[in-house]
Amino acid sequence: MRLIAATWQPLWHDRPEAWLDRYRDALAEIAADRDTLVVFPEYAAIEAAFYGEVSLDARGWMIRGADHFETYCDGIRQLVRESGATILGGSGFARKDDKIVNRALFCSPEGEEWLEKLMPTPYERALDMAPGAGMPILDTRFGKLAAVICYDSEFPLIARRYAEAGAEILLVPSCTDTEQGASRVEIGCRARALEGQMIVAMAPLVGKVPGCEVIDVNLGQARIFCPPDGASPEDGTLARGQKNAPGFAILNTLSESLAQARKGTDVSVFAHWPESETAQNPVLLRNFH
Repeated sequence: MRLIAATWQPLWHDRPEAWLDRYRDALAEIAADRDTLVVFPEYAAIEAAFYGEVSLDARGWMIRGADHFETYCDGIRQLVRESGATILGGSGFARKDDKIVNRALFCSPEGEEWLEKLMPTPYERALDMAPGAGMPILDTRFGKLAAVICYDSEFPLIARRYAEAGAEILLVPSCTDTEQGASRVEIGCRARALEGQMIVAMAPLVGKVPGCEVIDVNLGQARIFCPPDGASPEDGTLARGQKNAPGFAILNTLSESLAQARKGTDVSVFAHWPESETAQNPVLLRNFH
């Protein structure tokens, strides 16, 4: 079983369907098949709207992105049928009732599920985007998995709920426009891997996208993390792609890595977590003035 996180750069195209050809070529490059789980980044879905002569502000791109979101998802479904791979498509603006949410399609030969961002960033809140609904844990042939989008990975209790419910793999599509932002998501992913003793795959958007204000500059590096413990790599990094450049982090030994994450370790943060939540040592304030 293979887990692959994409570092993806959206491009402008001369025809509406050209983005799908890029994805098809990328899946061919990594030989994606039934034993492959691929994760694309946050806001990668907007690439389906990158054609023609368009001049829009951020809110205009939110509407145009939502207008093309289902087209993007239909393309992901087609790629799954063609390759047999399981794909977490890039997220994008999507309509939900009278709101706009940040949504992604998880699609496999066995079925599909929606992922929505729970915690909009301040930038997304300024666009009046709404918080989404959490996805269920999916019991797949790769293992029990869940996913959170970018900013959600910085909130420990979100991932903790998934870990307590049995998730073994956490997928994290992301989009950040500064090195600080990329570092925050990386720190979050590393911490979630340690706390939940899970495999965590981080898939960021990269590159410059002239003409699209919402993803005009993007920085990051695809990486796959595990707890740095036992027989794992010393820094807990199982796979990495190029930094700030398109590519893939490819883990060819997913099953073995999952077995290692919670077995044969020197510590057990996941098992001992409940002890840290007890009231045995309440926090007190003492005045030293």
